[in-house]
Amino acid sequence: MIKSQHMGKKREATTTCRVCGGECRIQATMCDKCETTLRGWIHDYPIWIHALREFLDSTAHYGGRQPGRVNLQSAPTPIRLSVVDHLQEIEDAVTALWCRLYAPPAMPWATSIAVPPIVDMLKACWSCQRLNRLPDIGLIWHDWERLVRKTLAIIDVPPSRHGIGRCLNPLCGVELSAEVGAVSVDCPVCGNAYRVVDVRLGFLRECIESGRAFTAGECAELLRECGFQCNANTIRSWRKRGRLQPVGENVKGQPLYRLSDVHGQVMRRDSI
Repeated sequence: MIKSQHMGKKREATTTCRVCGGECRIQATMCDKCETTLRGWIHDYPIWIHALREFLDSTAHYGGRQPGRVNLQSAPTPIRLSVVDHLQEIEDAVTALWCRLYAPPAMPWATSIAVPPIVDMLKACWSCQRLNRLPDIGLIWHDWERLVRKTLAIIDVPPSRHGIGRCLNPLCGVELSAEVGAVSVDCPVCGNAYRVVDVRLGFLRECIESGRAFTAGECAELLRECGFQCNANTIRSWRKRGRLQPVGENVKGQPLYRLSDVHGQVMRRDSI
């Protein structure tokens, strides 16, 4: 609908925003506010995608590389499948918007036009002048709003929470997070309540039984969180005295020790 008002002097004709129902410029299909919001999402998505790829590691803890984060040599499960699915969902949405804006041929191989990388498509969509003139922008805008909420729910978790391990219910096993200093935690999936220390001990047991390896600092930190007295210097001392041998190195060249070996030394009465 086109609106035009005359109050003393002629006002610019306007039309209705197909997102919020407000007024927008003639020939435009969304108002400046909705357009700014959508372009902002598109502009920020390259950074968000990078953050999502970090969360593919199923051992990554919310909050980035904090002292409380445990980096394992190998993940309990190789990747977070839900994050893989969401990354594909983002790529599909970006590709669909890029195709709407630039209308590539239905058979790109006939003209040697290939779909560009996702970051390049995002840049092209962000700078495209046709973005605010698409007739179905209302559906597109709300699809992107839903997508953004899902993305931020994964990467933008309050820093007061941290990952503590997996649900102890063998039929569940979802990763749990708890407030820093919390005593108990409720599983959001199966509803069971656990003591935080029991969840951490379960994670410790899983790491020991699977033979996973960590740096000296990571081994010491995980053991301390479970109530054992241990520090990185002690682990290095055990190596010098021949009580421990590293099983490899990480990408930074730091020696890795099997947690089961370190735990065994901690449990020995003469390990001083």
